[in-house]
Amino acid sequence: MTSRTLTTEKIIQTAMSLIAAQKPLTFSNISRELGTHSQALYNYFPDVSTLSASIDETYNSGLVNELQQQLLGLSGEEAILKFATVSRQYALEHFKITQFVLAIPRELLNENAAKAPSSEQLKSILYQLLQTMNIDERHRLNAARMIRNLIIGEIVNVGRGWFTTKSVKESESFKQMLLLALHHLDEL
Repeated sequence: MTSRTLTTEKIIQTAMSLIAAQKPLTFSNISRELGTHSQALYNYFPDVSTLSASIDETYNSGLVNELQQQLLGLSGEEAILKFATVSRQYALEHFKITQFVLAIPRELLNENAAKAPSSEQLKSILYQLLQTMNIDERHRLNAARMIRNLIIGEIVNVGRGWFTTKSVKESESFKQMLLLALHHLDEL
């Protein structure tokens, strides 16, 4: 592959494929997959850390797109349940990449925040949905944290195989936990 056909998007997609296949994320491995030299990647990313931040942005952008499609016309509790369900499903469908994204140090993402509008969009979507619940700012912040904690906890536990009891479906207990939390927002 020549530098004329190498693109930022191809590098990111190849990196994500390596992560999904549980192969080490190195410029050598990426360039081998792309049929080029690792030095060619430095024209696009100065290091693997910067590439990791771009992977985070690509992942979050995909989730934002999915949420925007699925949330159309919804509000209130129904929309928040949909937000959580779609986020859970998206993360489980891309579990290896989800693990990678969750493990990226926050400082690295903060350094590249200007290049990562999707993270802010995710927060904004949830806050907007919570505004339809008519709760004050303090409760909205606590509710957003609680919902994110439930989503991430669910992803980690289901993805790692912890919730295997057949008598209660994982998705059903997740919905019940969310409903319980939403019905007690005033206690936060």
